[in-house]
Amino acid sequence: MPRRDYYKVLGVARDAKLREIKKKYRELAKKYHPDANNGSKKAEIQFKVLSEAYSTLGNAKKRREYDRKHPSRGPSRKRTTEDWSPPPGGRWGYGFGNYEARGRTQYDGSFDRTATEEPPPPDPDAPTRGFDLQFMVDVPFTTVALGGTVPYIYEKYVECGACVGTGESSGETCKTCEGKRRVVKEVFLDVKIPPGVADKYILRIQDEGGAGINGGPPGDLFLKICTEPHPNFKRKKSDIYAETLISSELAEKGGTLNVETLDAVKTIEVEEGTLTGEELRLPGEGAAILWGKKRGDFIVKFAITDG
Repeated sequence: MPRRDYYKVLGVARDAKLREIKKKYRELAKKYHPDANNGSKKAEIQFKVLSEAYSTLGNAKKRREYDRKHPSRGPSRKRTTEDWSPPPGGRWGYGFGNYEARGRTQYDGSFDRTATEEPPPPDPDAPTRGFDLQFMVDVPFTTVALGGTVPYIYEKYVECGACVGTGESSGETCKTCEGKRRVVKEVFLDVKIPPGVADKYILRIQDEGGAGINGGPPGDLFLKICTEPHPNFKRKKSDIYAETLISSELAEKGGTLNVETLDAVKTIEVEEGTLTGEELRLPGEGAAILWGKKRGDFIVKFAITDG
């Protein structure tokens, strides 16, 4: 059973409210974020333990279970805030990077140490994987339904070109990156949207995250697809619905009508005596199914105007 006191890790009282715990976590997370500490291994370990503490105390059910197993017993002689070790990673936390994707190789066994043991000394020259990045991207309705590419611009850490990622230039601290080995750069990327992808789906784009340190691999880029609304179309799974206005004369006598679909203009036949709310289904004119070439249907829903 772990002996780490999560309340002491976050510096809050045992009866602290959730908003106080959340506020304290964010303050400490920003302080110990590796990017704010020149990629320090110690800061990274500290950040991970903060996340471990918050994942427990920030969840009402987990907090009750933790309090039951770790009742308050007064001051302890053992140090609990110096033994920083990694928590279970969370990809969509507070935008500080995906530690789950880093793997646990260099930390294996750390959960078995007691609170009085010190973590192994970090190697500043060891290759370190770059941070994963998570953003949202707005995608046009038709592109989500049929697939395509959208341009995306974001910022990320890249290797400093002035010092080639060494942090030094001509024997002195690099003035461009101030010894941090990386700099923030705006990146332009054409993002491929799979045909028929679901709204809120998370795309993983490998190696497009932050640059690594000391030759370490880059992180990944995660983009959550946010479908832009369409003025005329609505989507239900792979089917597309469109309300179409027709005159009372056309509804009564019937005839042909041109309607706009996702990627074409189709001529349809309006039946004689059509009523408001009646539908006409165009097979294979809807959104792509399961990222493939087959498509759902396009449903025209008639609405009769007085004109």
